[in-house]
Amino acid sequence: MMPTRKFSPTLSIMILIIMVGFFLRLFHLTSVPLRGDEAFSVQYWAGQPLSVSLAKTATIEPHPLLTYATFRGWGLVAGYSELAMRLLPALMGLLGIPAIYAVGKRLGNRQIGLIAAFLYALHPFEIWHAQDARNYAIWAGVSLVALWLGLRLLDKQRKQDWLLYTLVASLAANIFYTELLTLAAFGIYVLITHWGKWKIILSWAAAAAIASALSLASFIIFQAPLFARGGYTGSIGGVLDASQLWKHFLPVLNFGEITLPAETLANLWPVVAFVLIFALLIIWSEQKRIALWLTLIALVPPLLLTVLATKLDIFTPRYVLSIVPAYILIFACLIFYLTQQRPRLVGYAVSLILVVGWLVISGTSLSNYYFDPAYAKARGWPDLAHYLQANAQPNDIVIQSAADAAFGYYYHQSGTIVAPDVPLPETPAQPNSDIENKLNTYSQKQTAIWQVGQEFSDWPNAGVVRNWLDSNMQLVLNGEAGGLAYREYKTWRIQNDENPHPADATFGDRVILTGFQIVFPPTSDDELTVWLYWKPLSITPTPLKVFVHLLGATNPATGFPLWSQDDHFPQNGRISTQNWSPDETYRDVYTLPLKDVPSGSYALEVGFYDPDTNTRIQVGDADSYVIESINLK
Repeated sequence: MMPTRKFSPTLSIMILIIMVGFFLRLFHLTSVPLRGDEAFSVQYWAGQPLSVSLAKTATIEPHPLLTYATFRGWGLVAGYSELAMRLLPALMGLLGIPAIYAVGKRLGNRQIGLIAAFLYALHPFEIWHAQDARNYAIWAGVSLVALWLGLRLLDKQRKQDWLLYTLVASLAANIFYTELLTLAAFGIYVLITHWGKWKIILSWAAAAAIASALSLASFIIFQAPLFARGGYTGSIGGVLDASQLWKHFLPVLNFGEITLPAETLANLWPVVAFVLIFALLIIWSEQKRIALWLTLIALVPPLLLTVLATKLDIFTPRYVLSIVPAYILIFACLIFYLTQQRPRLVGYAVSLILVVGWLVISGTSLSNYYFDPAYAKARGWPDLAHYLQANAQPNDIVIQSAADAAFGYYYHQSGTIVAPDVPLPETPAQPNSDIENKLNTYSQKQTAIWQVGQEFSDWPNAGVVRNWLDSNMQLVLNGEAGGLAYREYKTWRIQNDENPHPADATFGDRVILTGFQIVFPPTSDDELTVWLYWKPLSITPTPLKVFVHLLGATNPATGFPLWSQDDHFPQNGRISTQNWSPDETYRDVYTLPLKDVPSGSYALEVGFYDPDTNTRIQVGDADSYVIESINLK
C-alpha cells in the first residue's frame, strides 16, 4: 500500500500565489502598443540573425551576449508579435515568485517566504517590467534564483551547489551587466560573515570570478568601443547626488516609476525610508546575519550605480531591479517579527496597518497602470501608422522626429508602405546645417513632408526640423492620432501633380474656387481640415476674408444651422486680396473643430466677405457656395 501524502498548506498557498502572479502578468498584456525600446528589441534583438545583432546592434546598445541570444531564440520559436515578445519576460519573471519564497524560507521560515512571495506577485514595478519586451524582468528572475543558490551553497557547501550557483550567476550577469553590482554586494556579505574561512571565500570568489569574467568578456568584445568614444556619458554631471537614492529610487523600487504621480513619489520616500530603517532595526535585534545580508543587497548596488553614473548614463532605478526582492524581504521579515512581539495584539495591529498601506499604494499603482490611459507605457503608434498609411501619398516623406522604434515597427508591419520614412534628427550630435540641407532636399523632391512624434527636448538640435518647416513650407494638416502629433507640410507653390477635387465657383469678378480637398480626422472629436484652391481674377480695394461653415440641422445651442466654422484672411494673412497675383493659384487651409458636433449629415459652405461691412461676395445668385455634403460618424 502506497503511503498517503500529507496535505501541504504551504504548497497550496504557493500555487495560488503563483497563479495570481501569472494572471497579473498576463492581464492586459497587449492592451497598449509596444513602446520604443520594446519595438527596438523585437526588431533588432529578435528580428534579425544573431550574427547581425552582435555585429551591429550590440555595438550601440550595451547588453550582454545572452540577451541577444535569448530574444533571437525566442523569436524564432514564438514569433514576433506583441503577445509573443511580451510573453517571454512575463514567463521568466515568474521565476521570482518561488525563488523569493525559497530565499525567505532560508533566511527565516516559511511564513516569511510566503509573505515575500505574495508581495512579489503583486509588485507594481516587477509587473510593469514583466509586461515589457526587454531583458529586465528576465534578469531579475534569474538574479533572484542566483541569490537563493548563493545562500544555499553557503549553508551546504556541496560541490553541486557551487556548480549551480556559478551557472545561474553567470546567466544573470550575462543577461544584464549590473548584476555584477548584486554579485559585489553578495561578496561583501561572504567576506564579513566567513572571514577566516578561506576555503569558502576562495570558492565563492572563483564562482563570482567566472560569472564576472564571462560578463566582462561580452562587454569588452561588443561594447568597449561605444564607451571609449563617449557614447554613454555621465548622467548626473559627475556630481554624486546621494539624495536621489532615497528620494527617487526608494519609492520607485517599491511601488513603480511611471504608475504613480510624481508628487506622490516625492512625498512617499520619507515613509518608505522610515519603514525600511525600522524594519532593519527589528530584524537586527532578531537575526543579525539576516539583517546584514538584506542591508548589503538593498544598499550596495544603488551606491555603486551612483558612483558609476558619474561616468556612464545609467542612473535609473531599473538598472538595480535585482535589489527589489531585498526590500520585499525586509518588509516581509518586519511583518513576521511584529506578529511575534508582545503584546501580540499590538504587533498584529501594526502589521495589519503596514500591509493594508502597502496594498493600497500598490493597488493604486497597478490600477493606474492597467486602466488609466495617462499612465500607459506607450502612445498609440498603431493609430498613427494606420492614419499615415491611409493619408500619405507615395511621393511624400515621413520624418520621424522622436527616433522611436515603435513607429517603424507599426508603420512597416503591414508590409505596404505608402510613403518612405526617415528619422530626423538622426542623432543628438547631427549638425543643424545637415538637418536643414536634408529638409531642403526633401522639399524639392517630395510632394509633402510629414513630421510625426515629439522631439527629444534635451537634444542640442531639438526644434530644428519644426522651425525649418514652419519657416519654409505651408502647414496643411495638424492633428493627433493615438495621442501622437502629426503635421503635414507642402511647398507654398502648387505642384503639377496636386489634384484636388475640382470646383468651379466664381465669386464676383474677384476669384475662382478651382478645387478643394477635405481631410477627415482620425477621431470624431478632432478637427476637420479643408483645403481650398483660389485663382485670383483681380485685386480688391479692401482685404476680404474667407469663411468655411459646417451647416446641418438646427443647432439647439444657437438656434441656427451653423455647427462649426473657420474664418480668416487667405493663408492666415500671408497673402491679401489687395495684392494677390492672378498668375498664381493659392492653397488655403481651414480647420473646423468637431468636438461638439454630433454625427449626421452636413454641408460645407464657403464664401468671401468684407470684414468691415460683413457684406458677402456673390457667387452666382447666392452669397456662398456649398463645396460638399459630408456624413460625420
